[in-house]
Amino acid sequence: MDVILEPAGIVEWDAEDLVAGHLSAELDVADGDAARAVLDGVRLALPDAVDHRNLVDYSAERGTPLDESLVPDLTRFDFHLVELPLAILVPESRRLVRLRLGVRITGGVAYDLFPRDDWAVVEHNIGQVSVDVGKGLTFVAPPLGEALGLTIEQPLRWKTRTVRVRTTDRLSNPVEWYVTDRAVNEGFTAHLIVRSAKGAPPTLHTTVACELRRSGPLGRVMKATYLSGDHSYQL
Repeated sequence: MDVILEPAGIVEWDAEDLVAGHLSAELDVADGDAARAVLDGVRLALPDAVDHRNLVDYSAERGTPLDESLVPDLTRFDFHLVELPLAILVPESRRLVRLRLGVRITGGVAYDLFPRDDWAVVEHNIGQVSVDVGKGLTFVAPPLGEALGLTIEQPLRWKTRTVRVRTTDRLSNPVEWYVTDRAVNEGFTAHLIVRSAKGAPPTLHTTVACELRRSGPLGRVMKATYLSGDHSYQL
C-alpha cells in the first residue's frame, strides 16, 4: 500500500538544521508544487496487513517459559509481536535524509519496541537481534533472546557509513521511530510488542513523515518535508 505524502513544514527538523550549523543560504525550502516535484518518482509503502503474532498463544504451543515469567499479566493481557516494514524507493537524484514512523495504539500500549529508545551509530549491517520474551519481553541481542526461538533479521536494510535511530520509551502510546542518515535507501522495519486487554484486539494507526533533498546549481540544495495521513491495522 503506497503511503500518500503531502508537503508540510516540520518545525523541529528545521530547528535541528539550525543547531547543526547548516547555513540557510545553502538550503532552498520547497513547498507546494515545488515540493511535489521533488517527490516525483519517490515511493514509500506500508503493508496491506501487518505481520503479527500472539505471544501468549505462541508460548503455549511451543512450551516456552513466557507463562512462568509473566504469570500475573497473562491473566489480564495479551501480547502481540508486530512487524511494520516500510518499503522505500528513492531515485538517485534525490536523498531521503529523515524518516519518522509513528504508531498510535487504540486499546493497548507498546510494551516494548525495537530498535531501542536511544541514539545509536550503526555500521553497515547490525546483523540479527532476538526477542527475549521469557526474560521480560525485551528486545536483546543473542544469545539471551532464545526463549521463544524468534529471530528478527536486519531491521535496517541498507548500506551506510552511519545511521542514527531514536525511538520512544517502552510502555508508551503513541510510539515513533526517527531515522536519520545521509541517504536512507530500500526500507526500514520497526518491531513492537503491543500489550492489550485480554481478548480485545488493539488497532494500530500509522503515520509517516520524511525529508527529501535534491542538489541544485551552484552547490545549492532543495529541501522538502512531507507528512502522511493515518492508516489503521486491527490485530
